Amino acid sequence: MIQRKFKGQWIPVLIIFGVSMFLVLPQILNHSLILGADSLFHFNRIYDIYMQFKTGNFSYFQTNYGFQQGGRIVNALYGPGFAYVLGGLLVVVHSWIKFQVISSFLLFFISGYSMYLLSREMDSTKKISLFTAILFMGSFRISNWSTGQTFMTWGVMLMPLVVLMGVKMIKDRGKGLKIIPLALVVSIMIQVHLLSALMSIAVLIVFFVIGFLKTDQKINLLLKCLFAGLLSLILTFNVWGAMLDVFTTNTLYSPFANLNMSASTMNLSLGDSNLTQIGLVMSLIFVLQIVWLIFSKDKVSVTNRIVTAMGLVFLVISSSLIPWTNVGKNIPELQSFLQFPYRFDGFSLVLLLAGFGATISMLKVKETKKGFELLLIVGSIFTLTESYLDIQKNNEVWNTEHSVLYTRNVTIKKNISNEQVTKAFTGTNLNAGLKLVTKPTSDYLPNNRVLSQNPYGDYQKDMNKNKYKVTKKVNRNGDLIIRWKSEDKGKAISLPIVVYNNSSVQLNGTSLNPKKMTLSTMGSPTVISTKAGTNTLVLGYHSKIVTRTRLIIVLLAWLISGLLIVIHTYKKRKNNNEM
Repeated sequence: MIQRKFKGQWIPVLIIFGVSMFLVLPQILNHSLILGADSLFHFNRIYDIYMQFKTGNFSYFQTNYGFQQGGRIVNALYGPGFAYVLGGLLVVVHSWIKFQVISSFLLFFISGYSMYLLSREMDSTKKISLFTAILFMGSFRISNWSTGQTFMTWGVMLMPLVVLMGVKMIKDRGKGLKIIPLALVVSIMIQVHLLSALMSIAVLIVFFVIGFLKTDQKINLLLKCLFAGLLSLILTFNVWGAMLDVFTTNTLYSPFANLNMSASTMNLSLGDSNLTQIGLVMSLIFVLQIVWLIFSKDKVSVTNRIVTAMGLVFLVISSSLIPWTNVGKNIPELQSFLQFPYRFDGFSLVLLLAGFGATISMLKVKETKKGFELLLIVGSIFTLTESYLDIQKNNEVWNTEHSVLYTRNVTIKKNISNEQVTKAFTGTNLNAGLKLVTKPTSDYLPNNRVLSQNPYGDYQKDMNKNKYKVTKKVNRNGDLIIRWKSEDKGKAISLPIVVYNNSSVQLNGTSLNPKKMTLSTMGSPTVISTKAGTNTLVLGYHSKIVTRTRLIIVLLAWLISGLLIVIHTYKKRKNNNEM
């Protein structure tokens, strides 16, 4: 009996595993690499972590190996915890193609399994939960990592777990809600993608308010969420501590401002899905679920009503129904921080898909239920086929005369052939391709003195086209050492590095005050050689807030929390098997 139950539990996992393998097949068969819109940015920051692991020269703030070894700050402000996970994966596979294949597989698998768990929590049947999982895996929001390395996809992957925690707040008076799982879900999201995390916290606040009003165990629910929040603050200290350190002492360049936000909205459509079109299958599911809620509200569970209503809200705010361009003009920060309103579509997808599965599962008429199950089957096949073909199309580009899929603001070194580019990215030197193909992204660079009117162009001039010959290496403390030869004492040289207000700078053993240095619009310093011959500058970043000891405490908190989850899961399964 127990053995049969065990086998039954693994069937959905095996199917989700098989679907994940199916979706990474195009890259395996083509033996190709996708250099999409955000590939170079993420490759550089992941390569930096890879080299930290390889050399043991760790620097939490400075990027000493990626991004032209400029010492700029990226990972500390952008998904730091997950960057180390991906950097560790790159160490294991030592190949950009293998890295893309395995990371895509993991993303598909975790997406599917997390959606399956949410659907089961919503009281969907195992069969219907499996189909909602497959639909989610095949959606454009999930395949977008495989096709272009859009990083918010990792945030969308975790959104079902966020909603699952929210559902636990409103079901059974919040009895099923546990402190550590809630803290871990929120903390993982913060360590992965900050914008997704802020959306997640907003979703959980709504669930908490509803659960608090519904339950007669108000103090219990409040204390659970309070303790989970405190634990999450410890688990994410490296994120908010770093932001506090850098943002309070520097003015930074933000991601590019999208002035026409209304052109980046998500809308219902009858064709294929893409960045701004939901697509036929998901549009049909969304409409059916919303119509069902409106006209058969009494037949839908309270949990499903709440989930669907929230899904509808996210669908509306991601669409052109909101005058986003005007909103952006009135709140300019949204043009850089949110950028694309279609990003709200991640939660609308999760909420409405989970709600639809729960609606079908509670249907009493067998024929009607089977009809909707058939719709899910056909929709799953259609969505997976569309996703597979889209991934295949992008992978085929690698073997053409133009291997770089996305070339906007991308510079390929002069007199370099396409064959040389492909060899560089597939060779054993993982930095070779990053030297040939560059993208002058200005995100998180300091603009403390004069704001650049052309950040990408100025970064290209300071870092990629710097005319001075310098050598760079990293010491055991994680400091960047820059050396150059000067014919005369007193000669000025512009160095291809980045200095922040609280950087530590030493020139030939003498400390310099970053606030008094001559800096370009991108934070690159011009220094005076204090002697003829070899000059040495040491660039470091030593935070008073995020120290090595505190980072070790954060790591220990993660290990202890993870261990407690494993022990709890083991005991729960053991008790279930004994029953």
